[in-house]
Parts: sequence; C-alpha cells; structure tokens
Amino acid sequence: MTKRTEPNDGGSAFVDLSAGRTHYELVGPETGRTVVLLHGGTIPMWTWDQQIPALADAGFRVLRYDMVGRGRSDAPEPPYDRRLYRVQLLELLDALSLEPPIDLVGVSFGGGTSANFAAHHPDRVDRIVLIAPVFDYMDGKTILALLATPVLGELLMRLVGLKKIETRACAFLQGLPQAERYIRLFREQIHGPRFTKAFLSMLRTDALGDYRDVYKRLGEQGRSMMLLWGTADDEIPAEHIKALREFLPGIEYHALEGVSHGSVAEAPDEVNELLTGFLTGQ
Repeated sequence: MTKRTEPNDGGSAFVDLSAGRTHYELVGPETGRTVVLLHGGTIPMWTWDQQIPALADAGFRVLRYDMVGRGRSDAPEPPYDRRLYRVQLLELLDALSLEPPIDLVGVSFGGGTSANFAAHHPDRVDRIVLIAPVFDYMDGKTILALLATPVLGELLMRLVGLKKIETRACAFLQGLPQAERYIRLFREQIHGPRFTKAFLSMLRTDALGDYRDVYKRLGEQGRSMMLLWGTADDEIPAEHIKALREFLPGIEYHALEGVSHGSVAEAPDEVNELLTGFLTGQ
C-alpha cells in the first residue's frame, strides 16, 4: 500500500488499498486522539467541512475519507456490501498507522458503517457517535426496491433516480459555506458512471438493508455511544430511532428540534458542541 499525496490540494492525500485508491484528509495535532468521520451514502467527505475545525481545535487528530465509489476515491467492481466498506476503513487505519482505540462519528449510511466496523472490530474502537444512522433504509421505500431490480434499476436511475438524489443532496448542501461549489461537485460526481454503479450495487446488497443484527451486537459491547437525530428528519423515521435505542439502551440521546437529515450542515454549532463535549468526556 503506497500513500501518494497531491501537492496544493488542501492537505488531502491518497492511499492504495485492496479496493483501489482512497482519498482522505488527516488534520489536527499528531499527538491527538484519532476521530474518524464517515459520510453518508451519496455526499462525500466534504460533508464534514463544518465539523473539522471544531474537532481539530479541541485537540483531536481527525481523519475523513471518501468511501469507495464516492468523491475522489476509486470505484471497484461490485458488490458494494457492508464488508467492502468495513475493510476499506480497516485497511485505511492500518495504512496510516493510526493506533487504536479510535473514535468513530458516522452520519446516515456512515452511521451504519461505523456500527458495523465496531461490531466486528471491538478492540479498535472506543467511543461512537451515530448521527441519524441507517437502521433499515430500504424499509417501505418502493423506489429503492425498483432501483434494486437489475436492468429496470439502470433505466429508472437514468430517468428519475439521479434527479431525486440530486434534489435531495442539494437541499442539504444549501446550508454549507460555498454551497454553489459543493452542488457543482456533487452534480459532477453523480453524473459519472462510477456513482451509478456503486449506488445500485448498494441497493442490491446488505449495505442499506436491516442493521438490527449489527446494533444488537454493538449493544452487547457496553461501550460509550451517543445518538443525534433531527426531529424533522424525513429519511430516518422516528420509529427506527426508537427501535435503535432499544438495541442500544445505554446510548446518550439528543433530539435536534426542527432539524432535518442534513444536521451536520443545517445545525453545525449544535452538532459540534455535542460532538466535542461527548468525545472529550465533558
């Protein structure tokens, strides 16, 4: 595995892993405790732009990266299942020689991936923050079931799928500084063939399915965890959050009143205060 850093790229770099090249950024004091930020299913690592300064200023060594098929990371051949995303993170930590235990912060699909990683590698993780995490994302979503159908899914993706994904993401990105730039970058990402390949494969594997087994396993570990969820979130329903809390009975829970699924951009000050407070043990 050979790390390659591109000059004049704001500190971001690349590392070669078994699934191809992974784009990442590692900032903050080298002596700080490592916090890894995992983005959601469609918007890449710049999801976290408003969290990075707060965490670095609090003394953390902060790692964020583009999951395979997203942003500037490579898009390997399918399947894009839970194992692929778990192994990508495991190999990235090893390639960068980041000693355990680390803390994980995951939003949406990144929350499910964080939980799955910790469930399989309990000795590598200490604290976990789940922000509107997936629980059973395919549940009740007819359009996703249709997209998961081979051939039909490819057709629907071109006709309506990409437009829906773009509209949804743009609504979240409006809360970020440089929103126009991010929207342009997002549109460039989703209209390339690599995005469609990765997204449709996720729908056809266990990546966005039922995570009850993962949360049950995680709950048995007895670790320190925090859950954030916006009361105006129309992506992750309240009944899923209720069920999740039953699997994780000791989890610290905060409802963000009136906040949508894009909480990290929509309510960054509130999210950052909760994150730094929890991760520093205050």
